[in-house]
Amino acid sequence: MLKTSSAARCFKFRKQRGFTLIELLVVISIIATLMSLILPAVQNARAAARQMQCRNNMRNVGTAVLANATKRKDRIPAYGRFVPILPSGITNPSPHQIECAPLGSVNWVVDCLSELDRQDLFDRWDFGAPIGHAGNTALGQTHLTVLACPDDDSAFQQPGGLSYVISSGFADIEAVRRYKSTIDAGNVPTETQMHNFTAISFDWDEDGNTPGGTAAPFSDAQDEMVTKSSGVSWIQVGQNNMSQTMNSIYDGVSNTLLLSENINAGVMGTWSNPAPSNCTFMYAVDGDQVDSTSYPDPPLPDGVDSTPNAMRFAGEGTPFPSSNHPGVVNVIMCDGSARNISENIDRRVYVQLLTPVGVKAKWPGLVLEDPVSQSEF
Repeated sequence: MLKTSSAARCFKFRKQRGFTLIELLVVISIIATLMSLILPAVQNARAAARQMQCRNNMRNVGTAVLANATKRKDRIPAYGRFVPILPSGITNPSPHQIECAPLGSVNWVVDCLSELDRQDLFDRWDFGAPIGHAGNTALGQTHLTVLACPDDDSAFQQPGGLSYVISSGFADIEAVRRYKSTIDAGNVPTETQMHNFTAISFDWDEDGNTPGGTAAPFSDAQDEMVTKSSGVSWIQVGQNNMSQTMNSIYDGVSNTLLLSENINAGVMGTWSNPAPSNCTFMYAVDGDQVDSTSYPDPPLPDGVDSTPNAMRFAGEGTPFPSSNHPGVVNVIMCDGSARNISENIDRRVYVQLLTPVGVKAKWPGLVLEDPVSQSEF
């Protein structure tokens, strides 16, 4: 009998323990298949975690807003503070002549700093300073994690990032753009460039008069009532906060939007800037087309859609709800509850959630809680 040498036996042993190229390719393909199955699940889990963190942030911000409203006798914080500057030598100026300076670079976030557990920032704020004040700007660029959605890259790319905005009703989007352009140019906007129900020229009652119009009396109390009823947070002039109170939300606090995500917010570089495109979300309306029948479903300007995610890619400063969460936008209702809204929501349903008075805003039954005269502005 022939005997196999030890070298041959070792070679035979190694040959039996090896892998063929086909076996190796099969193993690699199995691993690749498993990875293709597992990675989407991991990514989905991470996305869900980021969305949950965003919702938790929003709950905390919503709680702060409602706590702040409680200490203000249930009045929702104004989206921004302003001071009127009357022209010299004119006894009865028109809205086109009255300037409205942003006071202290203060918006609703600044007013809620104490409730957000940042009393240190609140105590250092100069509430009488002009916009652009170096000290306030530095404070407003402090990164606050609670104000930034983990899926909003822009909120982390600049120090004063902001992902969450407050509801401010129907808007003349061109006036909002004029306000930003005026501020960017280093000038003070006029009353007619303000996002406020006392200056938005919507003629709901079709009587020929509008707030902030081009001819005297430059106001229309009925139109002001209707526009105010479309949002919860408006401006504060001096000590006059024009926002809704909790008991004026007739549609119910659980059915009315308070806060929303907007990945295009924070465009002014600080979370404290009171520019409406910086810290609010609104619903653009074509003021030339409104009438006494259109409040429940107001006409939209050409090329503008204010519903959630409809204009997500329109760029920074677009003041409508948007998010990077797949198919939904997180919101906080006026009772503090957190929900998400589908980007496919029916427009009329969305408008009903946006407006605190809804279809009940039919004159003459609606009465302003705090009537605002032209002289008060």
